[in-house]
Amino acid sequence: MKKIRVAVLGGGFSSEREVSIKTAQQVAKALPKEKYQANVLDVSKNGKWFGQISKGKFQVAFIALHGQFGEDGKIQAILDFLKIPYTGSGVLASALGMDKIKCLDFLRAYGISFPDFIVIKKGEKNLPEKIKKEIGFPCVVKPSESGSSIGVSITKKQGELSQALKEAFREGEWVMVQKYISGRELTCGVLGNTGNKKIKVLPSAEIIVGKNKFFGYEEKYFSQDTQEISPAKISSKSEKEIGELSVKIHQALGCDGLTRSDFILDKKGKLHFLEINTIPGQTEASLCPKEARAAGISFSKFIELQVKLALGKKRKNS
Repeated sequence: MKKIRVAVLGGGFSSEREVSIKTAQQVAKALPKEKYQANVLDVSKNGKWFGQISKGKFQVAFIALHGQFGEDGKIQAILDFLKIPYTGSGVLASALGMDKIKCLDFLRAYGISFPDFIVIKKGEKNLPEKIKKEIGFPCVVKPSESGSSIGVSITKKQGELSQALKEAFREGEWVMVQKYISGRELTCGVLGNTGNKKIKVLPSAEIIVGKNKFFGYEEKYFSQDTQEISPAKISSKSEKEIGELSVKIHQALGCDGLTRSDFILDKKGKLHFLEINTIPGQTEASLCPKEARAAGISFSKFIELQVKLALGKKRKNS
């Protein structure tokens, strides 16, 4: 049997470059060697990757990029131009999912519950007063477009605001300041192409971090204290609801392949949507592979399923 040539795209230009390279290496290693010939291409500023993918006769691309130029629709547009099918969502869904502000504004029409927020542009004046009046403290300061919680801060008092905004604006011109909701941090992966009846919901996971911390970049990749428990120890009602909401958001945005939606479950049992990840972490230690493992799906099978969904999109669009 002729092997399927897979270009695994890693690296990129964002602050998540090192995480992306590690992901790409694990993805390439996981694909069954008897079926696939996987080549890791380093997406870097020298541009060599473009020549490699455009001339490499690849049948599918596995996008293991994170952040800008990975999750924002740009690499997806290039692959569409080259007529190479790829894992994950298309241009529009990727762009919407990456922009937290536009994503929440869009989902408002679907009745999705999320914490109140205000939008701030770099250079605005009198921000402490505005934030105190409209959102209050504690609050969550986050860049509109970034991943892995880079630039995100929980600000407990006005005196911490200046540094939090400085960190957030390093990632872009627009920042959202969101009402902080105390509760359990949950996440749920969804696997399937919008328009396809077979959308698989993975078991939820709960993220537990150390006291007075949140699930930031350090806690995701380096902390020894962070626990990620899948399936989450929640009621069957909450498990059903988080799965249904994750599918609803996935389909409302027109997503394909794998997405992961993050939520807060408050003390009254209400779920509040935080954000969607159209290219979630894909190392064996990442959340979605852990959820898949809880569902009896090996890491190798999980990665292969995404390649099959990408090739399925090609057949649908051809």
